[in-house]
Amino acid sequence: MHNNGKWENPKIVMYCQIGRYIEEAEFSVTSAIENAGMPEEDFDIVFLTWKSSDEAHQWLKDKNYKSVEIGYDEGKGFLWNLYRGWNAGYPIALEHADYVCPIATDHYFHKNWLANLYKNCAENTIVNCKLIEPGNQYSIHACRNFGVTNYSEFKMDEWNPFADALYEAAEGQVATDEVAYGHRFDAMPFAVSRDVWERFGPMNKFSVDNSPDPMGIYVNNITGDTDFFNRCKTGGVNVIKALDAISYHCGGLEATKNKKDGVYT
Repeated sequence: MHNNGKWENPKIVMYCQIGRYIEEAEFSVTSAIENAGMPEEDFDIVFLTWKSSDEAHQWLKDKNYKSVEIGYDEGKGFLWNLYRGWNAGYPIALEHADYVCPIATDHYFHKNWLANLYKNCAENTIVNCKLIEPGNQYSIHACRNFGVTNYSEFKMDEWNPFADALYEAAEGQVATDEVAYGHRFDAMPFAVSRDVWERFGPMNKFSVDNSPDPMGIYVNNITGDTDFFNRCKTGGVNVIKALDAISYHCGGLEATKNKKDGVYT
């Protein structure tokens, strides 16, 4: 990974939206990079900034990370802008690699997670991670609570043996049938090939005026990412899950601090 502003032909590029909470971002991003399991020259990361704090910009500068300012539409709200950011990241990353992996600042990544996604990458394919969620709200994924704000409450002493056991039981295994697996496959982080994004991207989002959700992230009562996966599956994309690419979704401050009375703002 090259943090000098130059791109050196990586095999896969991660991108990450960053806002105001640097402790959260540093905790998550450090785990993503240190546990990637790939040679540094084989991957890279770029950050998308919008409504980002001065502290966030200084952190990016101090770390010498690549970043792109994408702006914020105050009239649309947090979640609408979040999905807009997810869409913006793909073409930026795909300028430099044939595979892209969006990550978020409210995840913790287990060892070799990126290497195990990438080794299953191919054209016409989306490779999903094995995602664990805390279960404090509805989830389509496996649930076990290791903390719901990652840098301050994360139960590392419980997570490590749990994730190690999952890893050892599933090393090298890939799930290809959602019904047999028992959960939907779509889960961030995931790796997407260039050809898939060019055919099925971007993620749909409606404007505030005509969306059933005031923040404009729902399409036919499902989120934009689920709609994207549904369109990919219908279109014949091979959607699989690498069972040894493990991450934990804490549910981060960036979203919860933008939520008031049950509504994102």
